[in-house]
Amino acid sequence: MSTSTIIPNLEPYKNEISFFHKKTTYNASYAYHRHNGCEIYLFLSGNIRLYIEQTSFIPAPGSLVVINENEMHRIQTLDNSAYERIVISIKRQYIDELSTNGISLSECFYRRPHGAQNLRVLSPEALNEFITLYEGLSSSDSPNCFGPSIVQNAYASLLLLFVNRQFKATPSLYKNTMPAYITGTMQYIETHLDEPICLSVLAKRFSISEGYLSSQFKHHTGLTLRSYLLDRKINCAKKLLQQGASVTDACYLSGFNDYSNFIRSFKQEVGLSPGKYRKELKKYY
Repeated sequence: MSTSTIIPNLEPYKNEISFFHKKTTYNASYAYHRHNGCEIYLFLSGNIRLYIEQTSFIPAPGSLVVINENEMHRIQTLDNSAYERIVISIKRQYIDELSTNGISLSECFYRRPHGAQNLRVLSPEALNEFITLYEGLSSSDSPNCFGPSIVQNAYASLLLLFVNRQFKATPSLYKNTMPAYITGTMQYIETHLDEPICLSVLAKRFSISEGYLSSQFKHHTGLTLRSYLLDRKINCAKKLLQQGASVTDACYLSGFNDYSNFIRSFKQEVGLSPGKYRKELKKYY
């Protein structure tokens, strides 16, 4: 009697991964944000500043960046020169399905400090290899592609292997250009979420005016201090709910003093009430 191997169902594949290669000359800046999956970003040309959590840097052509779903990031285009990049967005579940028992393809996204060691600069040979693999992946989106899901799974696996090899083999070297008072503000917010935080306290702490701190924080993050603080509180609440905390505990431990405001803010930002979000988590954990 023959036996069969059960292969994980990776369909519908287009919901698990998306990708594009763009070259633009318009202002492509956007504020700090997160995705619901991981991102592989290759910078090819232009004049931009890349922010990830509490760091910022001006990438060199050939810079390969990985970001997981918990890391806030943004791009700031510094002029109208041609800005070229390749972006691949991929959900963790899909990455895990492509992995084997011996090789986790998600290591480059998660086995490093949060918001750090996100960057590698590719050699000319490695850059050509990445582009060749990307072209193979993008061919799976062609209407003339035979077996598109097989082609996509194969090239997605090879790209993830390539990225993980690069992150294991080469060091992460870049100069952090984030002003110390912006980094300090972010760190203070992160460690004092359960306390009242206001602009005057932060400005006094770093010996700068309230107006200057407010304008510079918006310049570097694309967000007001109020919006950033709300995001960190919501993100903290999500982590607490993921760890099994009750909705009430998640509310107060993440710095919300008003339960009704917490429910309303959480639903507005996440799209689900905290209770429904907690129930959805149980389906996956």
